Amino acid sequence: MINGHGNNLYCYEQEVVADFSSNVFNHPKTTEVIEYLKQQLDCVKNYPDSNCTLLRDKIAENHSISREHILICNGSTEAFYLLAHAYKNSKSVIPAPSFSEYEDACTLYEHELEFPSNSVSLDTIKLEDKIVWLGNPNNPDGKYIEKPVLKKLIDANPNTLFVIDEAYIELCTGAESLFYEAHKTPNLILIKSFTKLFAIPGIRLGYIVAAPSIISKLRQFHMPWAVNAIALKAGEYIIDKLNGNSAQTNNVLSEAKILQNELSKIEGLHIIPSACNYFLVKLELGDVQDLQHYLMKEYSFLIRNASNFRTLDSSWLRVASQGKSKNNELVMALKKWAKQK
Repeated sequence: MINGHGNNLYCYEQEVVADFSSNVFNHPKTTEVIEYLKQQLDCVKNYPDSNCTLLRDKIAENHSISREHILICNGSTEAFYLLAHAYKNSKSVIPAPSFSEYEDACTLYEHELEFPSNSVSLDTIKLEDKIVWLGNPNNPDGKYIEKPVLKKLIDANPNTLFVIDEAYIELCTGAESLFYEAHKTPNLILIKSFTKLFAIPGIRLGYIVAAPSIISKLRQFHMPWAVNAIALKAGEYIIDKLNGNSAQTNNVLSEAKILQNELSKIEGLHIIPSACNYFLVKLELGDVQDLQHYLMKEYSFLIRNASNFRTLDSSWLRVASQGKSKNNELVMALKKWAKQK
């Protein structure tokens, strides 16, 4: 999904006033991270630590685990490709719709793929000796599997490797991480991201938490200096200064729920409920590409055309909350559009 993802502002000549296509949360502390990094630019004069020792130690200390359970990556996406490479030719199960890079990575490394609907419970599917790739919460629909349910599934399938992508876990009301289970569960691999909560996707920084034997295997496929010095500095600063959820995050989640409720009142829009800051919308009239063009032309608003997610078509879009004022403007814009249909 290199083409057609959200936040692709470079594809548009006009200024984007509000980017509803991006499910990255513009945290108030993002500016603080940027200001700190401006003071760290001298670090680019030297090679970064290829073992990412300091950042691994900070994460390990913060969570009271060993650094041997952690591998720092050039964003979550690198983690998917590392895993697909390390377990080349495996059988993989990817519920659909979901983030396409799971599929792209597995396809590159010749996995045999299954795509059950993510509306189907995984305990009804034969999973033995396979790899299961799950976004939790999922992208694009925000579906979240509760921790006890997921833990029971993982424990019941010891010969199945579960890759759980928690990139949006902090942006989902009531969601609980499997972090503390990951370091002691041999068939669980957890993918974490710094970039979604602190709106720094351009830096590319994430990490894997798993058993040391899995981390050791992945390191064999990890490119030297995969994570740059600026990214490491950002991660170290976030762990030291900004770790944890915030009132601002809770406010964004509350606003997202209000936005879903307001949009559900508009004839021609069907909202898929989500506990995240983003959610899916199905158009019962019109085409998402036409709506995308209309919103850009008339309001300079960008929405996410979701038709390139597996199982979704040209009637689907994804919307992410952008604050009370902009959300209200989007509601008014969509009301006007709906009246024209």
